[in-house]
Amino acid sequence: MKLLPLVLAASLTALAACATAPASDAVLQQTASLMVSIGQHGEGMSGADISDIAAQLDAQVAAAPGDPYVLKLAAQSRRALSDYSQDRAQRVELRHTALAELDKAITLSKPADPARKVMLNGMESEVGFRDLADLRASLLHQVTTDR
Repeated sequence: MKLLPLVLAASLTALAACATAPASDAVLQQTASLMVSIGQHGEGMSGADISDIAAQLDAQVAAAPGDPYVLKLAAQSRRALSDYSQDRAQRVELRHTALAELDKAITLSKPADPARKVMLNGMESEVGFRDLADLRASLLHQVTTDR
């Protein structure tokens, strides 16, 4: 099964839903949609599919490089994506990139920053920063043990 058409369709749907929102809200929603797609279609992805999704995450981060909310979701998405990779080098690269994104999100965020809303699986969900340190610690453990 080729995952790319499904992910592109989900991204286009999210983009249409966010057409009237500020640009960073649209990027945040697109990143959330990619995260959902990874969760729904991750098993059985080929290395090429994983690379395609990683490139889409790169585009989302490039569109909002200073948005800690986007960085957090991109990092979580990469971490989930890395769990599906059968290629050790690809898995390690995804996890290192995710760790760098979490570090940047930690640097750019403040604990008092309000949560932002996104749609995940048709339900409104909030993206906040209370769990950033725990996410980073867990990912760092994966990075250091996957050598």
